Amino acid sequence: MPSHSLNRRQFLKSLLALTAGGAASLRHLRQGGAQDPFETLPAVYLPMVANRASNAGGLGKVLHIYAPQVTDWYFEGDTYYGRTQAPGVTGVSQPVVDAMLDRGVTQLFGLPAAAVGEAWRRLTPDYVPGKRVAIKINLNNSFDCDSDTTAIDAIAQPVNGVVRGLLQRGVRQEDIIVYDAIRFFSERVYQELAYKGIQIHDRGCYGITASFSSSDPNAQVQFFPPGGGAPSVRLCDALIEAQYLINMPIMKGHPIAGVTLGFKNHFGSTNNPSGMHDYVSTSYSLIDQYDALVDLFSNPHIRYKTVLTIGDGIYGSRRYQDTPPQPWTTFGEASPCSLFFSTDPVAIDCVMHDLLKAERGGSQPGVSNSYLELAGNAGLGIYEAGDPWQTPYGSNYRKIVYQRIDL
Repeated sequence: MPSHSLNRRQFLKSLLALTAGGAASLRHLRQGGAQDPFETLPAVYLPMVANRASNAGGLGKVLHIYAPQVTDWYFEGDTYYGRTQAPGVTGVSQPVVDAMLDRGVTQLFGLPAAAVGEAWRRLTPDYVPGKRVAIKINLNNSFDCDSDTTAIDAIAQPVNGVVRGLLQRGVRQEDIIVYDAIRFFSERVYQELAYKGIQIHDRGCYGITASFSSSDPNAQVQFFPPGGGAPSVRLCDALIEAQYLINMPIMKGHPIAGVTLGFKNHFGSTNNPSGMHDYVSTSYSLIDQYDALVDLFSNPHIRYKTVLTIGDGIYGSRRYQDTPPQPWTTFGEASPCSLFFSTDPVAIDCVMHDLLKAERGGSQPGVSNSYLELAGNAGLGIYEAGDPWQTPYGSNYRKIVYQRIDL
């Protein structure tokens, strides 16, 4: 009887072929390398491959959960926008955030609203104690442990909601890592955390100071810009040591890249984000042909560990990455009050990009979504430019399955 078993090399070839994997390695072969990349492929844990191949979330599906009651903070410059609502305290409602997260993760799989633990189990399908779940947040404007900047940054409530869901799935607090490797986890964010048993990796405020010393062969990111001149960039150890990755960008504009969303959020997973700036700028002459964000995301520790992207649009920034939350005209002169969910990192960035474009108009460069088209061509997800505001919501999309749910 013939054997139907696959060796490791054959198995990985099959998985990577199904998901257009190995794009960077194959591109290297086309540039003259002769070695079969599968012969030297390291032992990287691949939850995203299985997740994409089997779950009902599927490529191209983006859920937008809108809940105007999620915050009662109304652009008061002298109060912190990230406080948790309480009697006499304006800020973000943790129960509403929890409801948004529960609806988002269950709806991805078509599960009943109460099946929160099952949804997180599908996102972390073979978790056992000791495997780690990394959550990449965006603290771009936190430059010290006592930061009280008015500029937009990650807030604690979505983190609380994700940790709550993972705990329902059975993940231990000590197996959850929340990190931004190049910024500071400020005291005001820490005080709003509901679960203090998680690991925090940052510049040294709480818990563990982020490091970049791993000997893993993929710790060094490989870039292939036309003409050479690749930047030297390493990934942080927190990401390398994790088995699952949840990416939590903020929906923001950016003066260099046009937008800063899920792909660019991983600048904070590296030791040298400035080295990539020339190759992500909308003024880069070859930006429609090459963008360093695509090579960064193609690194196996990002591409194959990412099981979910949650876009934070509770406030967002219609201007730039370092400006305070502002009222959005398209959301009725209020905050967007939104969270976005997808297992497709390209499609979710497309939707957030298009919402920013609708809001910002001509102030958003026309090539600000070039990285998404390149990422789609590289097999990282579904690319499409559209109008999420066309009614019925998202009907302008043909490839992306966009669903808005109002709570």
